[in-house]
Amino acid sequence: MTTRIYTLISSKQIITEKRTMKRLFAYIFLAAGVVTTYADNWVKDAEPAILEVRYNRIEVTDTLHRDSLFFKDEMILRIGKTKSLFCNVKQFFQDSLKLANPDAAWGMLKAEIDKGNPNVFATLSGHKRSYLYKDYSANAIIEEDYFDMTPWRYKEEWEKPVWTTTDESKEILGYECFKATTDYRGRRWTAWFTPEIPVQEGPWKLCGLPGLILEAYDTNKDYVFEGCGLMNNGLGEVGFYSNRKSDDYFDVKRNKFFNNWWRYKHSNFVAKIRAAFDLNIKETPNENKPNTVNYDKEETDYPHDL
Repeated sequence: MTTRIYTLISSKQIITEKRTMKRLFAYIFLAAGVVTTYADNWVKDAEPAILEVRYNRIEVTDTLHRDSLFFKDEMILRIGKTKSLFCNVKQFFQDSLKLANPDAAWGMLKAEIDKGNPNVFATLSGHKRSYLYKDYSANAIIEEDYFDMTPWRYKEEWEKPVWTTTDESKEILGYECFKATTDYRGRRWTAWFTPEIPVQEGPWKLCGLPGLILEAYDTNKDYVFEGCGLMNNGLGEVGFYSNRKSDDYFDVKRNKFFNNWWRYKHSNFVAKIRAAFDLNIKETPNENKPNTVNYDKEETDYPHDL
């Protein structure tokens, strides 16, 4: 059992989380420690973080079975003066570990493979694996992700949600939060923000309220972000992280990025792997049939061409 303590920004409350750690977390703490040590190698335009927020992110992966088919990831929102980063805790640690100690990273992977874990990559890196940056000075959003055996990246002008605020309130993490709603990127969103932390930030692309967003969800709760901790001491840097060279990414427009993801999710990935690597993978009855996907991204206002 591990106890983790987050110091809230106003020092008004200490949140203590107790969790059972099941897998080689000595490696993960090593990775957390080496991020600053190796910052020059994989962090570009780094600056000190002034606040770090943790969220539980819930993503429904089959809208026909919302109660049973979903993923839950712990996410980091790391905020600096000129930029912010939003990414998966496990992915962040895995990437830093690969850079600092490739043998340790391989050891974790091999241990899961040897156990016959069919979801080895989700176990180690989580389900949500992209890095999303808000560049305040350039008024831009950059997202990097890896899917369909390809590292993808897009940059877009930062389109902020337009909110309607209300007087309805509730307490989250000891802070008084107020309700706001918006229609943004194809979904209706509800957010709960606290003016007590006057930072116009929040999870994913949700931002622009007169206070930090500590909870957000869409109408059907296909996506839910729940604040679970804040920290303003002992933080690392915030910058543009990558264990790949910039030229390794395929830079595309936003619509192309998401349409490529949509086509990938509807493709037969086993058949692609066989064709790409000439592997002797057992043929399945549905070898030449596309997949059926009953969910979408947080944003749905992009071309869904197949």
